[in-house]
Amino acid sequence: MMTRTIPIRNIYYLLLYAWMCLDEGQLVDVSGIESTNLADLFTRVLCTGTRHLLRRGLDRGYLTKEEDTSCLRGRIDVTSSLKRLLFLKASACCRFDELSHDVLHNQILRSTLHHLSRVSTLDPSLRAESLRLVRELHEVKEIRLNRLAFRRLQLHRNNRFYDFLMKVCELVQRNLLVDERTGAYRFRDFVRDEQEMAALFESFVFNFLRLEQATFRVSSDHIAWDASSEDEEAMSFLPLMRTDISLRSPDRTVVIDTKYYKETLQTHFGKMSVHSGHLYQICAYLRNLEQHGGADARADGILLYPAVSQRLDLRYRIQGHAVRVCTLDLAQEWEMIRRDLLDLISVA
Repeated sequence: MMTRTIPIRNIYYLLLYAWMCLDEGQLVDVSGIESTNLADLFTRVLCTGTRHLLRRGLDRGYLTKEEDTSCLRGRIDVTSSLKRLLFLKASACCRFDELSHDVLHNQILRSTLHHLSRVSTLDPSLRAESLRLVRELHEVKEIRLNRLAFRRLQLHRNNRFYDFLMKVCELVQRNLLVDERTGAYRFRDFVRDEQEMAALFESFVFNFLRLEQATFRVSSDHIAWDASSEDEEAMSFLPLMRTDISLRSPDRTVVIDTKYYKETLQTHFGKMSVHSGHLYQICAYLRNLEQHGGADARADGILLYPAVSQRLDLRYRIQGHAVRVCTLDLAQEWEMIRRDLLDLISVA
């Protein structure tokens, strides 16, 4: 378990960079939030976002409707009208398209707000606000939230703000757990999930460096093995080497491997040391890059961990390559996180 607790406002910033939704996320001010409850955070985000949508007008889409009417409109369903003898009643079954707020992204938004209102630990004022917004979305029906619903979403540039809200809704859907006995919901603390946080940490660092600095081109590269074999088929069995983050400028290459572990260092017979597998991995990247020549031949490597009980900045020169093993304190103020990440790549 992480010794230092990450403030939920910092979790929010990590998500904004990982999702590439900085502009949309700035509509919600989380700088002064004191709660440590993730459900409070995401309810506030969705409530603020929904109020923004209601002020500018909810998105609408054309939905096909069917109606028995004497005033013909759209297309007549002749088969249905004949079977039901509607023509004898001077009416017909008509199908037509009508603009409606009852589209999938609004349905997901209303359903998520309703589910969050049932989280037992939710702040009472946020529960009241979410229920008030659910009532305001009375033209939109609630649906069953599952992965299929989010896969069916079709958004475009004109409703980009919905993309941000749908990412929040999907995160909520994945982490809401229902009590079978009471029907109440509780929010799973995904910050304790190493696998989920590892993916978030990697995406955050990658996109932060893409957006916040202009010295390097940022990518995630496949590195070819500096290997050969008389058996061509044997080469296909070599595992792929893919960097988490590769930074390239005309005169410098930096490979960053992000790790999210409970313990930054390993302990063996009472002695603490760098995780051997992690160090072997970054060194393998650097050695196999050498064949590319130029800046790649003398590439730098960085193993980056979140700070746990202590901050580390270990520097080595291994087989001609500068290698750093360091931590990023995600519990500190956001401006300090930003400064530390930029400092990480500014020192040759």
